[in-house]
Amino acid sequence: MALVYRNPFEQLQSELDRMVESAFGRGTGVFPPVNVFDAGEAYVVKAELPGVVPEQIDVSVEDDTLVIRGERRLATPGENGGYHRRERGEGEFRRVVRMPARLASEETRAEYRDGVLSVRVAKAKERRPQRVQIQAS
Repeated sequence: MALVYRNPFEQLQSELDRMVESAFGRGTGVFPPVNVFDAGEAYVVKAELPGVVPEQIDVSVEDDTLVIRGERRLATPGENGGYHRRERGEGEFRRVVRMPARLASEETRAEYRDGVLSVRVAKAKERRPQRVQIQAS
């Protein structure tokens, strides 16, 4: 019998998604989905925002928190058309991402390309890794 390791954070996210789906009936999970990774002196956040006009996106940073807000509007099928299935959500969104350390908000850069928002947020200077010189005697 083989033991299968399950990541507890993935299990928690799945349970949260299920709860949101049952509470609101939307089934879309968290929007926008993000990836966050440590790039040494900064954190990089990539958010998928297909169909969002860059002018409708607002990014703000405070202490250890990055907030992405915006609105996605989709074209309607028109007067004579109707939906057979509607899975793409529209409307206002707000995504709050907490980082493991304080951030240097003045050094934040954002770029939007092909429906993906990339935000590079520098770590506060006191939290950046520093190389320590070793002196031999």
